[in-house]
Amino acid sequence: MSTRRNRNGGIVVLTNRNALAVVTAAVIAVFSSGTLHAGPLMFGVVGSPIDLSANVSESILPGDPIFQDSMPIFGTEPDPKQSAELLHISGTGVNGSGRSTNISDAFASSLAESDGNGGVGVSQLIFGSPGASGDAVRQLVAQSLWTQTFVYNGTPTVNITLHLQIPALQVGLIGVPPDRTTMSAAETAQAKAQVDTVITHADGTFEKGGSFEFGLNEFERQLFLAPGHFENFADIGVFGANATLFQSLKFNGDEFNPSWSVNAVSTTVKLGTLQTGDTLAYVYTLTAEGTTHGFERGYLAFLGDPFGVDVVSDNLGVTVDLADVDVPEPSVSGITMLGLAALALWRKRARRSVS
Repeated sequence: MSTRRNRNGGIVVLTNRNALAVVTAAVIAVFSSGTLHAGPLMFGVVGSPIDLSANVSESILPGDPIFQDSMPIFGTEPDPKQSAELLHISGTGVNGSGRSTNISDAFASSLAESDGNGGVGVSQLIFGSPGASGDAVRQLVAQSLWTQTFVYNGTPTVNITLHLQIPALQVGLIGVPPDRTTMSAAETAQAKAQVDTVITHADGTFEKGGSFEFGLNEFERQLFLAPGHFENFADIGVFGANATLFQSLKFNGDEFNPSWSVNAVSTTVKLGTLQTGDTLAYVYTLTAEGTTHGFERGYLAFLGDPFGVDVVSDNLGVTVDLADVDVPEPSVSGITMLGLAALALWRKRARRSVS
């Protein structure tokens, strides 16, 4: 039989013949009652300031990026707020998303702020060639990243949990022809939130900690129906196995410009269980990306607001609590001795109060 780490308890002694039983039960409760729950950075967990980064790139695939930029900021605090923000305007294509209407050209934008707010977005509609011969496609990518490290100097085994407020997302394809006489290229759009964790132990070994994915991947399929008759349609895939996070999934009903969206959601991710000397580092990433072969087709993908107008608060929150671990069960003789000692102490105090 095993017990779990407990809350702080006390010994209760009654003035009847069941006193010893009650005292013994109270002592057992010290070893077996529920797990402590605490606020952030308890029990000797030391958290570092947050490093953040905004990143954008444009590529003609296959091939290396033709443009990329990154803006990292190290050692930030929620207050005063610091921001990493990038906007890349593409020289190919237009903004066909219906969002950010003050930007007419295709773009990729990323925002990461030290209070956890941020967003990513890409939009590109190309009327001609994507810029290269053959079966090339043009791609825009925007990413926002937050990284934080925790060092554990305490003694009891603890859990670290990350609470997320994930902003609303949208993916869409522009110009999906329902009927074609020949094979045609397919477009893609993707928006995803992701958490990755690494735990380094005191002996230098490391292991993968808790992970999380949430997002949508929209892509174009083409069916061969008969010679000279092809049908194109948009399909949707999901990142993550938690179906409750997709309860607000909505289709815009437009088969030619199909778009899907999910409202903002909140969730918790167990990053890992730490022992003395362990170090835990997590990376929270927002990604928006898309590809198009051009010729009146394009995409849009947004996760949150990359221009900072729609602010989502409490995006990142860390909680530390004691882990449920097996501890040796006290022997019956040990419990009995503790109970007898407590009972003797109570009797001694009772005699003094009477005299």
